[in-house]
Amino acid sequence: MFSESAFAQRIGLAEDGIWQFRDKGRPFQIHISLRTSWNIVPFPINPVVWFMYYSLLRDVLIDLDQNQLHNRPILYLHANVYSPFSVLLHAMYRFTIYKMLLFNTPPEMYFCISRIKFRFLFMSSTAIPREEIFIEHLIYRVEYTVPGYYDLECEQ
Repeated sequence: MFSESAFAQRIGLAEDGIWQFRDKGRPFQIHISLRTSWNIVPFPINPVVWFMYYSLLRDVLIDLDQNQLHNRPILYLHANVYSPFSVLLHAMYRFTIYKMLLFNTPPEMYFCISRIKFRFLFMSSTAIPREEIFIEHLIYRVEYTVPGYYDLECEQ
């Protein structure tokens, strides 16, 4: 069991990591045409998504209690990912989106969680107004969740 000071120190380090990513402008460097990810996913992702992701990580830290931190829970991320209709949603495309999120997670977060598992629903749609990727309904759980996407829609 962690002492109160060790618990506060781990949470503080993770929060500092999140703020450093925000302050350095990391969201504007994640997915640009100069990165190798652009070859696989040649559509922009709005930088606001990454700021929402940082807020979500901050919410995780707020909701963790000392008992959960002792076991370092798995973080389950749920989201809907909308792509232009012309995109083939093959494994490498999905893997690239996951890698962008992992790359955007401060290493200090892993003092508080053991790993991140994704529960994303990928869809191509003609209803997307621009050639852009949208990540919506980004939520988290720290208890086991099955990749059931219909339940996610009902919770919103």
